[in-house]
Amino acid sequence: MPKRILIVNNGLAGGGIERASVSLANCFNSKGYLVSVLALYKSEKFFKLDDGIKFIEPDFSRRSINKYLYLFKLIRFIRHSVKQLNPDTILSFGEWTNPFVILAITGTGYPIFVSDRMSPIAMLPFVSEYMRKKLYKRATGIIAQSKFAKSILEKKTNSKNIKVINNPVNAIEKIECPQLNRIVTVGRLEKVKGHEYLIKAFAKIEDQDWELSIVGDGSERPYLENLTKVLNIDNKVIFHGHLRDFRKQLSEAKIFVLPSLSEGFPNALIEAMSLPLPCISTDFLFGQNEIVEDGINGLLVPPADVEALTNTLNNLILDQDLRKKLSKNALHVREDLAFEKIADQYLNFIFEHKR
Repeated sequence: MPKRILIVNNGLAGGGIERASVSLANCFNSKGYLVSVLALYKSEKFFKLDDGIKFIEPDFSRRSINKYLYLFKLIRFIRHSVKQLNPDTILSFGEWTNPFVILAITGTGYPIFVSDRMSPIAMLPFVSEYMRKKLYKRATGIIAQSKFAKSILEKKTNSKNIKVINNPVNAIEKIECPQLNRIVTVGRLEKVKGHEYLIKAFAKIEDQDWELSIVGDGSERPYLENLTKVLNIDNKVIFHGHLRDFRKQLSEAKIFVLPSLSEGFPNALIEAMSLPLPCISTDFLFGQNEIVEDGINGLLVPPADVEALTNTLNNLILDQDLRKKLSKNALHVREDLAFEKIADQYLNFIFEHKR
């Protein structure tokens, strides 16, 4: 009898947690496991689950009821769903919701593994941090995305079973198309993603024959679009919105930039490296970056530093040989973070515990 895996996530809407969890669900399904996905929120269906995967979501919305009543109903919904599905193991994604999933299944005997996705130095509200500190110790195991994240989690939770598993790379295959003098970035248009600083840096680059391509959507979009007008570069900045497939936008660009103020293990960066593209990334873990080796497979700049980003863009635009070197070395991410390799690490960890 195939083993049953229950994945708990926010839903199928666009986002890093949703993308990673859906990709793993599809991979586990292809390996012959019986996979179910339990969504904690009703949402649009942006990502697609493969045939054979059972999908469950609540029939109530968090917008229509008091938040405390919603939490009560959510915990009851999780517990009821888990008992009905009777999984061999549970894999839950997201710092905000993991404590509630742990709480919901307490006393049932089901093994649960939780995966943290945010930057390890990001602070949740007091109640959320308190719940994580108290409840994570009840989890069978914790998955951290980096060694640095593991060290922070050990201090916060005192858990003894924390394993580092990097995000797998959904390798991007390059589309045959002309490469343009274009800089590209991919990510939600929210303050934490730092697009404001990229736009300000782009406005100051010396070579005015370049364009900026922005893939993603979010609450900051109106502000960012207005900022391009204020800086008089709106004719050189393209807002594509949220795209399922952004291979063309990556393939026609010459430089990728991740301007985030905070990250856990950014999918957009490793996907751009897999193309490969020469990448500039903020040093979002402040000296603890485990993806980019500065000057070898990418370039690092301090977060929110417009001057540093402008100078780095100018240098990379002028130095074609450096772009080729960074691209060549970035391509190793395909092997280091190969999807099958990372998926097997997940499977080995979540099935090391027997009920």
